[in-house]
Amino acid sequence: MAKANLAKQLSIVTEDKVGVLAELTGVIADAGVNITAICAYGMENKAFFMLVSSDSDKAKGVLVQKGYKVEESEVVTLMLEDKVGQAKVIADKLKAASINLEYLYGTTCGCADTPALMVIGSKENAKVISTING
Repeated sequence: MAKANLAKQLSIVTEDKVGVLAELTGVIADAGVNITAICAYGMENKAFFMLVSSDSDKAKGVLVQKGYKVEESEVVTLMLEDKVGQAKVIADKLKAASINLEYLYGTTCGCADTPALMVIGSKENAKVISTING
């Protein structure tokens, strides 16, 4: 059964250019911090990154030190079994509780016995957690 937790997410907006992903992730990796989930996209000449890491305070510190503007927010994370229908179970619970999501992203490897990580952004994080955790 999935267990929802509160986590910190870092959001970074940069110029959309070749290599910015390598630069950003390199700064984090060089600090010894693992990225556990990442969402990135480009729009209107800007690159947008949202990430959850093993040490958000350290990641934020090194990114700011390198000149990146970093915003921190709370999100809900949950580990799911990596099998058919798990996202639907969560979506149905959130729908039944009338919770609107701002965004959602996740990671999965499709490997046996390896969980998938889901990151949820909502204005109702406490309600998301209580709904999922029952």
